[in-house]
Amino acid sequence: MKLKFVELAGVRFGEGLPKICIPLTGGGMPALLSELWAVKHLPADLYEWRGDHYFGSYSEALRALEETLEGKPLLCTVRTKGEGGQAELAPDAYEAFLSGLLDQGGFQLLDIELSCGEERVRRLVEKAHEKGVGVVISRHCFQETPPEEEIFHTLEKMKKLGADLPKMAVMPKSPGDVLTLLSATLRAKERLGPVITMAMGNLGKLSRVSGAVFGSCLTFAAGQSPSAPGQINAEDLRAILEDLDPTESL
Repeated sequence: MKLKFVELAGVRFGEGLPKICIPLTGGGMPALLSELWAVKHLPADLYEWRGDHYFGSYSEALRALEETLEGKPLLCTVRTKGEGGQAELAPDAYEAFLSGLLDQGGFQLLDIELSCGEERVRRLVEKAHEKGVGVVISRHCFQETPPEEEIFHTLEKMKKLGADLPKMAVMPKSPGDVLTLLSATLRAKERLGPVITMAMGNLGKLSRVSGAVFGSCLTFAAGQSPSAPGQINAEDLRAILEDLDPTESL
């Protein structure tokens, strides 16, 4: 039976408005702390630490984040080059790196890339859940928007692999591609429960604000700067989400 919402670190994903996540991309401790203080006033339900942008002690960074975020959940992401990030890690090294981060702790959710291989994903999911860490399994398509069936079945596979929140991002080349993503999202929400989806770039901005209607339970917003094409300023995003709230007139 599908869940209407998923509760992770005290946040109910899939209930109410889509949750806003602000990525943190500072490359070193001074830049990271400066970024933290600059975005703390913005409307965020959680934050994403892009560890692939960081050069320095991960344990020091995670301690600083934990002290500064004042109890808001942290999603830890080490995005590889093949998925649009900065980390140059082969699949085995990627698994070992994330496993080490789980041993270290200091975050409430972990992003695991589907592209590292299903067996590696299963092992990392199992370890994350043993540590009490929620799991986002992700896939990014920067060149195209796959067919609706492929998007849905990819999200379904992530769910079967143990994802608390399956995530898929695509690159639209036409308005029809955005409709494809939204249709797959609605279908996934109705059959699988909460998912995270987005169409990137300016053409895909509609997908970042329409989650309350089509089913994406989380949307990424720009803090000091966007971490992916098409991200909207956090304050503007919150206002749009509230204005589009389908329950507002009930």
